[in-house]
Amino acid sequence: MGGTLQQRLAGGDEPLIVGATGAAAVGGDAFDSGMWPLHRAEYLGDPQNWVNDPATIVLAPKAAEDSGHVPFLIDATGLDGSVDEIVVTIDYSPFPHALTFRPGRAKPFLAFAVKYEIAGALRASARVDDGWHVGAAWVSALGGGCSAPAVAHARPDWQQGFGELRARIWADTGRLRLNLRHPQDTGLADGIPAHHLTQLRLLDAAGEVIASLDLFEPLEENPSLTFILPPELAAAPVTISAQDNLGNSFTGTVEAMA
Repeated sequence: MGGTLQQRLAGGDEPLIVGATGAAAVGGDAFDSGMWPLHRAEYLGDPQNWVNDPATIVLAPKAAEDSGHVPFLIDATGLDGSVDEIVVTIDYSPFPHALTFRPGRAKPFLAFAVKYEIAGALRASARVDDGWHVGAAWVSALGGGCSAPAVAHARPDWQQGFGELRARIWADTGRLRLNLRHPQDTGLADGIPAHHLTQLRLLDAAGEVIASLDLFEPLEENPSLTFILPPELAAAPVTISAQDNLGNSFTGTVEAMA
């Protein structure tokens, strides 16, 4: 990632990340992808009012050290207007729809990692009142992340930790980070059926939804996710609720540390 970068995770009205992030992160189809028009039609509804916008920041490594764990950070806090949802797609993946994030009362900011089957661009399309604002980052990868079995299956006792949820809130910054033990099997590995998370929600103390995620096969094994909450929500207990495609449910509550 070229250029300078200033990171602030304290929240507030200003963008959480500002500064140049390199050509790969400003959208624009410098990637000349044949899949992006198809994905735009299928996952965004073929909108006419979309634009490549450097204010939708996508940060990623230039090359994947591990195709089963390719980290991304998406920051749409610099966009004007309210961000209703962020649709994340991967150009050359057997599962191009990685996730849909509905920030709700959280900041339109999300950090996560995905599996990469082949080199290509990951795109974040943020929907606001005037249309879609798209950012992207290209990652060079040897591939195979989606078709490899979960590492957990190499252990006979992998189910003992299945569903374990860990989380922490930093009240001074509003940062919430969580980790859920889950194999995230795509169904492409021989003899191993698809087993992946489908939904995750953050709930406030009254049980009302703060933010929600629709999740799909590309999310990494044992996923970790980072959100940014406003101060009043970060100061109160937050319940994390998740489900997978086999009907399993996972729930836990986290409070900011004193």
